[in-house]
Amino acid sequence: MTFQINAWLERPAPKLTISDKSSGMTLLEWKEPQLSRLLDKGGLVASDFGQGTEGDQQALARELFLLCCQD
Repeated sequence: MTFQINAWLERPAPKLTISDKSSGMTLLEWKEPQLSRLLDKGGLVASDFGQGTEGDQQALARELFLLCCQD
């Protein structure tokens, strides 16, 4: 399964979603206030979501799934 990360972190109402790239089905979604807490604690860093290789993005998606389990 290949994941697609959509991150809107520098908006007044930040949002982050991870979806299955082939089906488009949303698998994980963070919104306010949970997302702001993660950003404030350093669990998420906006610069991690810049352009990277496909492998980098897949590794980031796995880390986000693990982070979701910790929260």
